[in-house]
Amino acid sequence: MDIYDKSLHDLCTNLQITKSDKEYYKFEKLVTVVNQAYLKIALKEFNYIKTKNPEKEIISNFNFLMSLYNKHLREHQVMFLLFNIFETAIRSKAVIELSLKYSSAGNDDWLYNSSLTPNKMIRPLQEAKNKIKQDGEDINNLDSFEIFDYIMLGQLQSIYKDFWNDLSCLFVAKTINGINFPQIGKRAFERIFEEIRKARNDNAHHKPFHKTRKRRHQIIEDIELILIHIGFNLSDAINNIDSQHKIIKLKYK
Repeated sequence: MDIYDKSLHDLCTNLQITKSDKEYYKFEKLVTVVNQAYLKIALKEFNYIKTKNPEKEIISNFNFLMSLYNKHLREHQVMFLLFNIFETAIRSKAVIELSLKYSSAGNDDWLYNSSLTPNKMIRPLQEAKNKIKQDGEDINNLDSFEIFDYIMLGQLQSIYKDFWNDLSCLFVAKTINGINFPQIGKRAFERIFEEIRKARNDNAHHKPFHKTRKRRHQIIEDIELILIHIGFNLSDAINNIDSQHKIIKLKYK
């Protein structure tokens, strides 16, 4: 059985339909264009609902399945935006802190002037330069924000680790809105960042979180905690992408 026939067979088996079903032709096309991982999740949910409530009237198997599928895609898209918010915030925060620390007074030149560039920044900077050159840009015309846009998330993770002495001040114990937040140490930060990065990579590759990852609500809590420490109000940001907080349920408000 080839991959197309197998996918269609699995779908029909789960929905308990045959070629005689009036919507069969829709499913023939469906399996060639959807995300298979999320389709499997939707089929599993479809079966659960039918088993839990066998009397439930479903006028169209296709429409009902697609409503479940689209719900999971919506959750995926909201998480994509959340990961983007996280990555942008920690990237910008690192740029500000490090440029102020290593640039000459009143300038943003720590990435242009080799005498100012720390040795531990040379490798990620060189890789960024290569990408900048491929885009036909001159690094001397870019500021630190624009240069850091060429640095991958994994490299950004390493920068936080390598420059922890300069960035740890962001994660000291603090009280915000009457809530006490304990200090986040280097090892704890590395562990949290790694969990977020793995989940973000799954999302970026249009996959559900792997079973070995933390649960979604735990990832959200980790992101929220990091952003609170660096002074980012996540509540305001997500009101525009998940206004009823059905997907992103914040722990600290």
